[in-house]
Amino acid sequence: MPLPAHPFLQRLAKALLQRAERSGSPARVRLPLDRRCAPELYAQTDAEQLQRWLMLLDDLCATGWVALLLNPPRDFAAFTERNPRLELRDFDALAAWAGYRPQALRWQRQWLEHLAAHWAAPGSLVPCEPQAVLDYLARSPLACVEDLPLAEATRSLDALRALCLSGRTLPLREASAQVFQGRSKVLDSREELLRLMGAAPGQFQEAPIQLLVALPDVDRPFGEVLFIENLVTFERMAERRAPAWAASLLVYAAGFKGSARRLRSRAGCRPYVRTPTAATATTAGVQQVEEWLFADAARPVRFFGDLDYAGMQILASLRDVFPHAQAWAQGYGALAGLLERGGGHLPAHAGKELQTDPGQTGCCHADAYLLPLMRRHGRFIDQEAFDPDAAA
Repeated sequence: MPLPAHPFLQRLAKALLQRAERSGSPARVRLPLDRRCAPELYAQTDAEQLQRWLMLLDDLCATGWVALLLNPPRDFAAFTERNPRLELRDFDALAAWAGYRPQALRWQRQWLEHLAAHWAAPGSLVPCEPQAVLDYLARSPLACVEDLPLAEATRSLDALRALCLSGRTLPLREASAQVFQGRSKVLDSREELLRLMGAAPGQFQEAPIQLLVALPDVDRPFGEVLFIENLVTFERMAERRAPAWAASLLVYAAGFKGSARRLRSRAGCRPYVRTPTAATATTAGVQQVEEWLFADAARPVRFFGDLDYAGMQILASLRDVFPHAQAWAQGYGALAGLLERGGGHLPAHAGKELQTDPGQTGCCHADAYLLPLMRRHGRFIDQEAFDPDAAA
């Protein structure tokens, strides 16, 4: 049954869509149903009248385009006392139903027309394939320039074309800052645009990954490599070496950054050795790190991070770079034990409700035990709950 175009629902839909456009991150946008936004919910003294408004909200949520979020129920707490808010789940479907035309889309069409006319004028700095650039911008808009006048946005693209033709080599984010009003991240993951604008291969390079490593406090080759997701746990484990990781090379993974493929190239990665507490970082130790990282010297690789879905996704991504990487059984075993005993937190209590289950990571321990454990309990636990002293 089609959703009725009720004025109450139409107003909420447009307010939510407008908020999504302003935020730049539609998937996470929420609209509080407070007195200003939804006065109908607060003006009812009759429970039956209030229920009619709530039924309309239920109809809207039944489409799957939005979800209604409420704080946990409390004794005698009314609906409006549970901080009701709508969360956007499908911008395009909701916009189509509400007849909402995004401001960004209007501006985008105007800019593409402006660019086409600009490049048709004599003396303009035209890309080799102007239509290909227009097609690219139509499917992958540069959202960062949508707040600019059309002429200024066009000047930024001209400046990028000129920089590409100059042949100058720059770090990617420095190039972005030079042509996009000091904004350094505009060209991230824009390899196709750079190619269309005439950049030579390798002309603009991403900054090398700074990989922090802690050598073991023993004067012999390290036995395994242990990637650690969070800096606090990395520092604690480096300070308090226990038998389980006494001979391990500890690596601060910094989340997903550790799974980037450029980690394995000298141009894409710079290892930094943490000053050891009980030994001196020898030249031989640093050489071992480089042989493992850049020369593919065989070493077992383990990963230890938060016991949540994002942590498992990092593990899966890490296996793209180190195919034999496995979850570190001792660390995850300690977190799993806490979870089994009722510890941990609900995803919504730590801003993790939007994490998605990776399904499979390729690691037997993670797929057979850790992921089913989280699914069964519906709870997560952060890596910092691991106590290195207790594991010693």
